[in-house]
Amino acid sequence: MIANRDFVIISSIEWDFLWQGHQEIASRLAQSGNRVLYIENTGVRSPDLRDAGRVAARLKFWTRSWSSGGVRQVAPNLYVCAPVVMPPFGSSWQRRVNRQLFLPLILNATRKLKLRDPVILTYLPTDTASDLIQLLRTPRSVVVYYCIADFSQLTPQAKRLKKSEREVVKASDLVFAQNAELAAHCAQWTNERVHIFPFGVNLDRFSPDQDAAGALKLPRPVIGYVGGLHRHVDFDLLEAMARARPEWSWVFVGPLQTSVGELRKLPNTHFLGQQPHDTIAGYINFFDICIVPYVNDAYTATVVPTKINEYLAMGKPVVSTNLPFVRDFNRQHNVLLTSLSDPQSFLQAVEQALHHTDDEEAMRRRREAAALHDWESRLDAMSELMASKTRVNSDGRLA
Repeated sequence: MIANRDFVIISSIEWDFLWQGHQEIASRLAQSGNRVLYIENTGVRSPDLRDAGRVAARLKFWTRSWSSGGVRQVAPNLYVCAPVVMPPFGSSWQRRVNRQLFLPLILNATRKLKLRDPVILTYLPTDTASDLIQLLRTPRSVVVYYCIADFSQLTPQAKRLKKSEREVVKASDLVFAQNAELAAHCAQWTNERVHIFPFGVNLDRFSPDQDAAGALKLPRPVIGYVGGLHRHVDFDLLEAMARARPEWSWVFVGPLQTSVGELRKLPNTHFLGQQPHDTIAGYINFFDICIVPYVNDAYTATVVPTKINEYLAMGKPVVSTNLPFVRDFNRQHNVLLTSLSDPQSFLQAVEQALHHTDDEEAMRRRREAAALHDWESRLDAMSELMASKTRVNSDGRLA
């Protein structure tokens, strides 16, 4: 693992949002003796009414911590910055305001923390991220772009995003991607190899030895989902299945990010909201079947659901809609069930999975498949690549 470096991580999510690869990587880097500044999401589109709470919280925190540049320490060696910036892809004057007023405040934060020649890891391909890279990098910095999704599907400014993404790729010393399709997308702008690193799983945290969520007393079987309830979840599919199997319990652990319609009103559906990350394994252990009920669209065509490896690490049967990544994953490992996005097909797959909930051999194969995606080995490989781009003296200091 790379050590004794300073990192600036330009994230696409808030620190306190659902725990994903962003927080996992930042935490592991800090635990290995690196100093890490994690910059919370600066967006891929202009905020609207659904973002009002997040924007208000950001402004409130910033005004309370103006002197620290909106920075708070969340763990040893790990700091979180909640910047206030103009939205990406705005007018020329908005970009100038960012460059001249708001982004320099982030630079001041790095100086107060005495970060030197940072490794800059960005998940965002926006013009704001591009400007921030140019502001923070030094001749001895290493810049890494981690392409985790097709963000052009999330903004009305798709053409401008692709232009800024090209800038970010060209400015990067390394490019990582979640899957082969995203790697090919980035490869059009670089002569360097794009390295494929899907998000991994923390095998210590997601272990079958975890206690099940003991406070839950629900009829069996329990069909469970963990993660954000966003517009890429197929709520029509879920509602039809919950109505068709009223004797089953349908449990959702994660924040509501959009309207779920009539699904929430059904007596056999249970929405538990966002829970602390260290409790998620207990909820998964309570489930009989774990599901990934995503719609098949242009965005999910490149999505790598982190929850799949978490489910499998717990040894649980998994049923997913037939997403491209899931199909590829299953061709390699053959440890889960996929279904068309219609209620009858999905329910048949769930019923098939229910026949194997106590199959010890199947549980072992699921855990073995998840172990191939252990965060420890994955980040070691990433670290080796980052270190290869860093010139150091014999004493380990930057050259």
